[in-house]
Amino acid sequence: MRYKAVFIIFILLYSVASADIDINIIYPRFDQQLPAVDSTFIFGNVTPGSGLLINGYPVKVHRDGGWLAFLPVQRGHFEFNIIAIGQTDTALIVWPVQVGPAALIDIGLRPLIPNTPDPDSDVVYSVGDIFHFSFKAPGGGSGWFKIGDSDSISMYEVNRNEYHTPNSVFGDISVGNNYRSDLVVYAGYHHLSDEDIGNHAIEYWFNSGGFSEGYLQDTHRRSTGKILTVMPEFPPVVGELSGKSHIIRTGVRKGYKLLYLPPGIKVHITGAENDFYKLRLGRGITGYTNIDSVTILPPGTELPKGRVSYITINEKDKYIDISCNTGAELPYEINESSEASSIDIDIFGVTGDVDWIRYNTSGDLVKIVKWSQPSDDIFRITVELSENSTGGYKAYYNDTNFIFRIRKNPKLRRWPYKAFKDTKIVVDPGHSHDSGAIGPTGLKEKDANLWIAHELREMLMENGAEVIMTRYGHEHIPLYDRPKIASRRDADILVSIHNNALPDGINPFENNGVSVYYYHPHSKALAEAIHARLVKGTKLPDHGLYYGNLVLTRPTEMPAVLVECAFMMIPEQEAMLKTDKYQRKCARAIMDGIKDYLKLSR
Repeated sequence: MRYKAVFIIFILLYSVASADIDINIIYPRFDQQLPAVDSTFIFGNVTPGSGLLINGYPVKVHRDGGWLAFLPVQRGHFEFNIIAIGQTDTALIVWPVQVGPAALIDIGLRPLIPNTPDPDSDVVYSVGDIFHFSFKAPGGGSGWFKIGDSDSISMYEVNRNEYHTPNSVFGDISVGNNYRSDLVVYAGYHHLSDEDIGNHAIEYWFNSGGFSEGYLQDTHRRSTGKILTVMPEFPPVVGELSGKSHIIRTGVRKGYKLLYLPPGIKVHITGAENDFYKLRLGRGITGYTNIDSVTILPPGTELPKGRVSYITINEKDKYIDISCNTGAELPYEINESSEASSIDIDIFGVTGDVDWIRYNTSGDLVKIVKWSQPSDDIFRITVELSENSTGGYKAYYNDTNFIFRIRKNPKLRRWPYKAFKDTKIVVDPGHSHDSGAIGPTGLKEKDANLWIAHELREMLMENGAEVIMTRYGHEHIPLYDRPKIASRRDADILVSIHNNALPDGINPFENNGVSVYYYHPHSKALAEAIHARLVKGTKLPDHGLYYGNLVLTRPTEMPAVLVECAFMMIPEQEAMLKTDKYQRKCARAIMDGIKDYLKLSR
């Protein structure tokens, strides 16, 4: 969005009838809420050839008018005063932002009373669980809570006067004392027993222990307004995963634990919180999944369990299938070793009784398959692989037959063949419906991604690859549909192309360049190869190789990586992205990285 100067300042000795200087702010937005940082970036463009001052600091202007500054700010309402100076005209625009949330800004002006109770929603627990409750309040006080008619339960401080210093994997965030909090966390615990079965209100108290900030701090009593339901251990609640595929998390809205479980799997439900069911996977092993993803089965449904008596390994053209009949569709967890040289498959609720493992194989991809029973309710299959030989995997059920399919890596062809003959590669130009990042002169990331992707497509096809694009133009392809395209087309490799930006508060002059992301260990070698070629080929700074939990890096069926070719917000890098020369450099580096990877996987 373009903004004409709202104030015009004449600094010349003669009169000027009108100003011809444009100032365009790309980021931050007008009156945007920013985190509580000491310094942050602002960028946009001015009429080429203009000089630029922001809050008295000189700012370099690129020849096409783009500019970027990283400047100190103050918490609360803050204004950037941006002055563009031409040969005959000078223009000023005042650009307000809000630095830091209002709750932090006003903290010294309010009575300091307990707040942010956790849990802050209706919750369901089981007998035997430990119920944890906490709230924030000034340090040095005392806290209690109770459920229903229970006795009061004492609470304790767990982090007195902590300095909250946020950081980022992408660089240090410029923060001084902005994140110091005068509030601490008070926490208490209660072991739930049969006496607690039923529905209970949650109440809590806080006493500051004295006089603070001009207020007499007496005892504050609060009710969360939420209900704790405690259900008996027996009969157990059993559900069935419904829909297409499911992710089991480590906690409510926390990290991923089990990926892409198919529908039909039976699960043991032991609690609920914030639209998530808590699941018991094994002894001492829990997981969480969306309530909408589970159908509750009738009361009295037996807990899921199974038994395995033999394992079969069958080799096919592009795959090796390892299968066993578990007797029921049960949750499973797949763990690759750090070098992708072995894979452990844990199937929950299964007892091993294996006397036979049959190998119908002729190659050396699978060195050996073993089984073990690390606990009473976990059956483990361990697959040891030849080094650098796996091209991904897929796990699924055919009725109660569990199948673990390992993909063989494609081979790099030699003369007289084209290098990528018989190799199927999906190229994903990131974004489309949304613009992605936007550069100082308004270049949209979705366009830069597409230009590089088409250059890569042509190079790969010239070398014999079958290339599938997730989009050829600006058609809308939803984010979660993109990895599905690679899965449906049985791709050997997936590469998603992007260009980068930074979170607020990180200095872009010190943190920029090229980077590559992977998620599964079997994708790391591809990420390393492309990353090395990009750093060498583009001559840009190395912004790092990352493990990244991203939609386009999570597919298991093939090596999948996400590539960041440059930083949209850096004027010089934005200008490079507009050129055919740099687009070809990026495409060539990605293709050469794929070649290097396939050489390793011979």
